[in-house]
Amino acid sequence: MNQLKKLTQNLTILYVEDEENSREQLCEIFHMLFKSTDTAFDGEDAYEKYKQKTYDIVITDINMPRISGLELIKKIKAINPKQNIIIISAHNNSEYLMEAIDLGVDNFIMKPLRIEQLNNALEKVADLIYANKLMERYSQNLEEEVEAKTAKLAHQYVTDELTGLLNRNALLKKFNSCEDKTIMLLSIDNFENINITYGYERGDLVLKEIANILQSQLPKKSKLYRISSNEFAMLSSEYDLQTMKTFAKQIQQNIIEHDIIIEDFTIKISVTIALAQGNHKLLQNANIALKEAQNLGHNRINIYHKNSSIELLQVRIQEYMPKLRRIIANKYIVPYFQPIINNKTGKVEKYECLARILDDNNQVQSPLEFIDIAELTGMLPELTRIMIDKSFKVFQNQPYEFSINISEYDLNDGYLREYLAKKLKQYNIQASQVVLEVLEGISAIGAKNGLEQLLNLKEDGFSIAIDDFGVQHSNFERVHLMQVDYLKIDGSFIKNIHTDTKSYHVAKTISSFGKSIGAKVIAEYVHCQEVQDIILELGIDYSQGFYFSEPLNKLQ
Repeated sequence: MNQLKKLTQNLTILYVEDEENSREQLCEIFHMLFKSTDTAFDGEDAYEKYKQKTYDIVITDINMPRISGLELIKKIKAINPKQNIIIISAHNNSEYLMEAIDLGVDNFIMKPLRIEQLNNALEKVADLIYANKLMERYSQNLEEEVEAKTAKLAHQYVTDELTGLLNRNALLKKFNSCEDKTIMLLSIDNFENINITYGYERGDLVLKEIANILQSQLPKKSKLYRISSNEFAMLSSEYDLQTMKTFAKQIQQNIIEHDIIIEDFTIKISVTIALAQGNHKLLQNANIALKEAQNLGHNRINIYHKNSSIELLQVRIQEYMPKLRRIIANKYIVPYFQPIINNKTGKVEKYECLARILDDNNQVQSPLEFIDIAELTGMLPELTRIMIDKSFKVFQNQPYEFSINISEYDLNDGYLREYLAKKLKQYNIQASQVVLEVLEGISAIGAKNGLEQLLNLKEDGFSIAIDDFGVQHSNFERVHLMQVDYLKIDGSFIKNIHTDTKSYHVAKTISSFGKSIGAKVIAEYVHCQEVQDIILELGIDYSQGFYFSEPLNKLQ
């Protein structure tokens, strides 16, 4: 009995029995076992009580006036299909038992009642109740845990972990309405330099400080977001562009004047800001305005205007991308060759290979119209490969040197050494016959591993020429260290050399520098006899230009 009480002491029961003596006898036992015991003298009385209160167990007789036990069970199951029910009955009729089973009764106790039978029946039902409650608690805890984790994930989805601000996802949700909004996009200038100079952990502290500054200056009824590593956005449906521009100027000035002190470091910050208004492509438009401002410099404010240079470029990209893919797939690139004259002998000694494009009508076009698109879309190395292959094929049985233009994108892709070696073998050409022309900027600032690649190519026997020398990041020391074979003076200095004193002195300086490092000098854009006479006077080694020949589709 004690073991049974441990299982039943927290349970409540409704005991239904029309015989008073039997009801009173069992109630004495039930009061000892259960937390509470309610009694009913027949089925009707039990049903009324059941409607007012919940019970863990209903124990009922079958034969009763007004409503029988089976009818009571049907009514109770209609209210609570999971109700635990035990039947006590003198009937041993299989028809009664089968109907009771169909109704979902949990156990039977036959009269005359024996304590051992009562004990077993109650123990089984109590075990079942305990298991069900345990499962319910587990399910409830699981649901609560899932709800908590869902809420946490939902919070994380729209919240920036570092600053606690709303993030890009939260901002994008705000763009779903048709309501006009004004956005202020703010980017910390040269933030990557801050990370590199002071360390990424201090960079994070800078971001938190900027977030606090912006939060303190946030216009009323505006929201602040951190949308990327160093970019923040303010969104308002209350203020127009001019009002937001006033806020932008104040914020920009306050940030410049604010010293951010991290440990022993005082860090100065400037920001570039873009503004846009509307309900369509708002973030995209703000990004365009921000990019335009950054192209002009730092610490600027720019308002988005339709048909900006970047938007026009995007239109061109969409227009030319299919053309470029078709050109590359069908190799609609043909090399043209401009002769380079040895100024001592007056003879053609080498050629520069220049790319031309065949259009759908088989007409030749300059690639200048979309070379920038090829660079931006990563297609330029594919064009270079085609030029290398077709140029090598033309010069495989020729005595001339020939030069091919190589871009920083080719060096970044890192394919040149292996590809050039393959083509040398395929067309039986010596590396010493090939000149690789690179822009001066590569020698000055370098592409990824670019300088190392060029030196390796020199070791393989290729010559290196610096193209357009004098107009970019002139670094005489690095050019000297590269051991270049040729310097090509930029055409902007050559075309007016006979009329412009400055151009004359620049060309003279480059010519002297070339001689000092053992490099031959080539003058581009020689277009008349007067220019050529000065080139000869300066002792420049080679001339190239329309005075001698325009680019040709075959060798002379």
